[in-house]
Amino acid sequence: MIIDGKQLAATILEDCKKTVQQLQTRGITPTMAVILVGDDPGSTSYVKQKEKAAERIGAKLRITNYKLQITKNTIQSTIQQYNNDTTIHGIIIQRPLPTHLQDLTLLNSILPSKDIDGFVPNTPFDVPVAKAVIKIIQKSYALRGKKYEEGAFFRWLTEQHIVVIGRGETAGKPIADMFKKFNTSPTVVHTETSIEEKEIAFRHADIIISCVGKEHTVTPSLIQQGVMLISVGIWRDNEGKLHGDYQEDAIKDIASFYTPTPGGVGPVNVACLMENLVQAAGRNQK
Repeated sequence: MIIDGKQLAATILEDCKKTVQQLQTRGITPTMAVILVGDDPGSTSYVKQKEKAAERIGAKLRITNYKLQITKNTIQSTIQQYNNDTTIHGIIIQRPLPTHLQDLTLLNSILPSKDIDGFVPNTPFDVPVAKAVIKIIQKSYALRGKKYEEGAFFRWLTEQHIVVIGRGETAGKPIADMFKKFNTSPTVVHTETSIEEKEIAFRHADIIISCVGKEHTVTPSLIQQGVMLISVGIWRDNEGKLHGDYQEDAIKDIASFYTPTPGGVGPVNVACLMENLVQAAGRNQK
C-alpha cells in the first residue's frame, strides 16, 4: 500500500495553520529566514516548496540569495543579523553549500532556539526528515487496523527490525539517531558494510529507510515479504523525472507499505519543518 505523503503533509500543515492563527491573535507571525547560495535547481526547488508551505499556513519566508562566490564573513554577518532579529523565528542555510562555506563553525553559529533544521548542538528541534520518517511509520501503523496510542506504537517500534541505508549528516545519521531516542537500535548499512552483512540486514528487515539517492539501491531479491519501504533518497533520470531508491512497480507486491517518489517523504519533510517553525515562534514568545 502506498503511503500518501501529500495527504499526511496536508494534515500536519492544517494543524500548523490553526496554531499560526492563534499566534497571530497575539501579534506573532512565524517567520523563517532562508540563506540560499547559488542557483542549484534542486535547492531552488526545495526553497519554493518551503515558500508554498509557509504561505499555506500563514507563515512568512525571507529569502536571501547570494552568488556562489560569496564570502564566509558575509554569510556569518547575515546569520548574526537574523539571530538578533526578534521577528525571525527560524533560520535555514539551504544545503548543499559550496566547498568554501562548508564550515561547521559557520553552520553552528545559528542560535539553537532558531535552528529549525535541527543540526546545531543543543537544538531543541528534531531534524525534519527524521520526524517525517517517524510520522510516516505512525501512519502505516494506524493503517494496519491498530487503534493508535502513542505508548503502544513506540513499544511496537522497538520490536521491529529497522535498517537505515546511508549515514549522511543530513538524512541517514539523524534518522538513525531519532530511532535511538525511542530505544530502538537500527542497523545502519553504508558503503563500508560487506555484501553479506547487507543481504542479511535486508532479508530480516521489517522497515527499510533508504537515504542513498541511487537507482536500484533496494531490489526485490533482497527484501522479505511484508517489509515497509521508505525512500528518503531521490535521483533524477535523463528526462529530469524524480525517482526513489527502489522501483515502485517492482516492490509494490512485496512491500506492505511504501512511499512513492515524488509525493512520499518530501512533502512530509517540508511540513515537519513548518511544524518546527511554528514551535519556534511559540517558544521565542514565551
